[in-house]
Amino acid sequence: MRVLLINKFYWRKAGAEAYLLDLEARLKDAGHEVAVFATDHPETLRTPWRKYFPRYRDFSRSEGWLKDAAKVKTMFWSAEAADRLAALLRDFEPEVAHLQNIYHHLSPSIISALGKKRVPIVETLHDYKFICPNYTLFTEGAACERCHVYRYWNAPAHRCVKNSRPASAAAAAEMWLHRLLQVYEKNIARFITPSAAMREIFVRWGKDPEKFVHLPNLLDLSRLPARVPDPGDGFLFAGRVEEWKGARFLLEAALKAPDLQFVFAGQGPLLAELRTRVAELSLRNIRFIGQVSREELYAEMLRARAVIVPSLGYDPYPTVALEAGALGKPVVASRIGGIPEIVEDGVTGLLFPVREEKALLDAIRALHYDPALAFRLGAAAERKIRRQADPETHLRKLLGIYQEVIAESRGSE
Repeated sequence: MRVLLINKFYWRKAGAEAYLLDLEARLKDAGHEVAVFATDHPETLRTPWRKYFPRYRDFSRSEGWLKDAAKVKTMFWSAEAADRLAALLRDFEPEVAHLQNIYHHLSPSIISALGKKRVPIVETLHDYKFICPNYTLFTEGAACERCHVYRYWNAPAHRCVKNSRPASAAAAAEMWLHRLLQVYEKNIARFITPSAAMREIFVRWGKDPEKFVHLPNLLDLSRLPARVPDPGDGFLFAGRVEEWKGARFLLEAALKAPDLQFVFAGQGPLLAELRTRVAELSLRNIRFIGQVSREELYAEMLRARAVIVPSLGYDPYPTVALEAGALGKPVVASRIGGIPEIVEDGVTGLLFPVREEKALLDAIRALHYDPALAFRLGAAAERKIRRQADPETHLRKLLGIYQEVIAESRGSE
């Protein structure tokens, strides 16, 4: 089968990119032909398909009104991305296209390019951008569904994108246009959600349940180091250091637990603020290590007693919880979003109600003072995740979805 994988980035940046790269490797190992399409970012990995990639545009900062206006135009419709993809399609002729995260940088223009070639499309949803201007269904410190359904004026009203009214207004306008055109709904044959909780949210927002399929993400188990027989010590936060991931909430809890050791791995908008707070208090039980390689992160996980996932919003299906479990480490996590589908309370880890600090600290201390409990939960987590995220099972089910949409496309011709 000839498969085209599309994502706005092509390096191991976050969960969507990790899934893309692991899937690409598995498809190739199974004998399928694979092409990739992304933006040409400085960190883009080497690939023969890079010559087709459109330029990368940095939406994270202002570069003057002319460049910013060009970037806003790209959000709505990128002629460059469509033209570059059309050239790739002439040379590769895929049987199916599998989208990941295309928003802003590639835009729905690429869907139009695929439609002209009658290429059936599948999209895995790694976030809530399909229905939410800021991707997360989270604003002002809590889970948010104010925009349900199409009430996107709430975005600038609550400054939910970068705490900026102009940025929020641009994102809202983008949502309205794409919803008006129904470009995703009309052209994408299947939407895949890694968690059942995600699927329930999209269906509740009025999306066609027949098009939404729940399929847990795969995890490349071959990349993981061997589990160690030591329950470890200390507690690890790994991910974006931002509000909705619960970084500040966890830090405030850690301030009340000087007897426990905490490590924060990752970058994000809150990193400088949290580092400054810890430095001002001269705390020695909290350490920030910034962005680290996957190998370094796995080493930190193996050294830890448990991994903390204190999300405040509807976390779709956090890769870090899968990785921790596969390494035999229990996860202490918020009971929200797709997290309970990874962490089984009292069996593979411990769950606590969102933003309940005492419950979080009680769970952490239970593992700290009972290494046998941590080891037992970790062993159960390893068994569960290695079964749930098995690459072969995932690939077999995904190929079934590909075959379905290809058959449907040929039947409609």
